[in-house]
Amino acid sequence: MGWLIAIVLVALVGWLVWGSASIDSGLYLKALCRKTGDERRVAITFDDGPDPVMTPRLLELLGRYGAKATFFVVGAKAVEHPDLVRRIVAEGHTLGNHTLHHRGLDPLRSTAAIAADLAYAREQVEALTGRRMKLFRPPYGVTNPMIGRAVRRMGLTTIGWSVRSFDTVVATPREEVLARITRRLHPGAVILLHDRLPEADCLLEMLLQKLENENYTAVTVDSLFEIEAYEN
Repeated sequence: MGWLIAIVLVALVGWLVWGSASIDSGLYLKALCRKTGDERRVAITFDDGPDPVMTPRLLELLGRYGAKATFFVVGAKAVEHPDLVRRIVAEGHTLGNHTLHHRGLDPLRSTAAIAADLAYAREQVEALTGRRMKLFRPPYGVTNPMIGRAVRRMGLTTIGWSVRSFDTVVATPREEVLARITRRLHPGAVILLHDRLPEADCLLEMLLQKLENENYTAVTVDSLFEIEAYEN
């Protein structure tokens, strides 16, 4: 009987860990990860910015290709680079909340502390743009009961992804990252990228060319899912 209990406990722990690490598990927090249907529209999303070097280059490329994207910004970085945040909005892209500091141990804090962090990040961006962010993406895609309660308390909509590029893996050639994205590409995809990385512009241009060649249109996540990005 003891071994059976041990197996059950190990399985339970594994399930809880999987639920925490998998953004699409829905165990602690429901996330929008893909749009069903055959319409050839996808959402390109960027985490961890804005970055003073790369974000302007990405915006220039998006404008050149007539594409739209969603930027999940870190509140503290938004305060450091207000003109970039305003430019993102002015050029028709969407802003989302990626917490105030994006620190590794943040998910282990209390519900109240997480909610306060998200609220302060939202207030900073609202002061810069007049837009009160309603979309949220958890750093690292990690969710847990505390994050779930905080997000529901604030009435945020969580956005996950269906195509993880792994562009943060050190020394991975951009061509390999693009091939990984291409293999997983599908109508209604949400693509995860980061605008703080070297050569992020090179990767984006290759991706935009690929999407254009395959008749995909890149839109914001709120347009893809037909939801509100900001509170009225």
